[in-house]
Amino acid sequence: MKKVIFTFMIIYVCGSLSSQKVDIDNFRVTISNAALPVNYVPLEDRTYSVKIGGNPDFIGANKEDEVVINGWDKVDKNAKLEIDITLGNFVRGKGVAGNKTEEKKDKDGKVLSRTTTYWYSLTNSSSGNTRFFGPKNELPKVLSVKEQEKLKEKEDKLKEKSDKKNDKKKEEIASNPFLKNVDTSKPSESSLEDVTVGNRKLAYTYSLDKQYDYKTSETTSAGAALKEYNENYGTVSNTHENDFRNSYTKWVRSYANSLYGYTPTSHWAKFKKLDSDKHPEFNMFDNATKAMKIILEKMRFNRPIGELEKDLGPILSYFEGISNKYTKDDKQEKRLRGAALYNMARIYQFLDLHDKVIEIGNTIIASEHEEKDGKKFVEESTELKRVLDFHKMKSRHIVPRNAADEKEDVGEKAKMEEEGN
Repeated sequence: MKKVIFTFMIIYVCGSLSSQKVDIDNFRVTISNAALPVNYVPLEDRTYSVKIGGNPDFIGANKEDEVVINGWDKVDKNAKLEIDITLGNFVRGKGVAGNKTEEKKDKDGKVLSRTTTYWYSLTNSSSGNTRFFGPKNELPKVLSVKEQEKLKEKEDKLKEKSDKKNDKKKEEIASNPFLKNVDTSKPSESSLEDVTVGNRKLAYTYSLDKQYDYKTSETTSAGAALKEYNENYGTVSNTHENDFRNSYTKWVRSYANSLYGYTPTSHWAKFKKLDSDKHPEFNMFDNATKAMKIILEKMRFNRPIGELEKDLGPILSYFEGISNKYTKDDKQEKRLRGAALYNMARIYQFLDLHDKVIEIGNTIIASEHEEKDGKKFVEESTELKRVLDFHKMKSRHIVPRNAADEKEDVGEKAKMEEEGN
């Protein structure tokens, strides 16, 4: 009997060791690269100029220099892309009185009290517009299956409506002897792409019209609300006007870069770490993820990634070793293998080695563990490959062309990776 119990204990201990508990947690790493624009323009044609006209109160010295397109050179003449900013007026609005009355009632609906609160509100407004003259070569949009179905449904409805309208019109024309030999078709409307000003082709327009709203605090005294409004009107309106004066070039810069620029942007990307300190892989896995974070956070939009790829090589080899070592159809081993595969895919994704990402994504799908992650990797990297091919780039990093591109800049936060997880 003792021998049986001893044998059972050995089997139990070995079984426990082979299925060592694995806790996996998420952690975030901030990674910076270049956001790619809507349009592709060949390198040799990436020159632009900026001209500001209109209301002189808002022009100021060197305002044109505040509009910078990353990855492009600013020139004084013969620019391939010309940005014309026309500034209108800043209109100070008039105060508008407002009020509301709230009632307190008992359980029978009888009004116990009424309280009226008062306030004043104000709307100031700016005006202006920006016109972009130059190339327009947008990345074609790829519609999902659902989007394609919705679009077809919409087109079918519009066609049905148009057919009915045309049939009715044909009947009317056929019954009118005066229209028998008349061409009744309307001339086609010209699109923005057909519009030219002088010898310049208009590609985009961007409005600088903006409303600025202000509202006093709500108070039970109409006189107090008016007093607060009168005291703050000048300061508030001056603040609004100065905001427009200081901000319109930032708005234009942001819009211009979304169309044409290769701007720095940051991603708060999700990775996986092993949180079971008793696991035999804990120390190495922990060291690998810490080193990975340090290396990846050195990434910048205007620096080559060859050195980072080299530094990440041993870490990728370690994660690959984990995925090959822990292959049992066991929940604990699946978790560890899945974390290693996830980290590999995410690293390769930011190294822009998307064929590798797609391969690993398909491996995750085949493992039947966290298949959603695998499908997302395949989907994301397939699209990133398409975008990079369109821009004729190997990675989301640029070679600096000027002092503006040389600046150390991690950029604004892009949409969070794996949002909500």
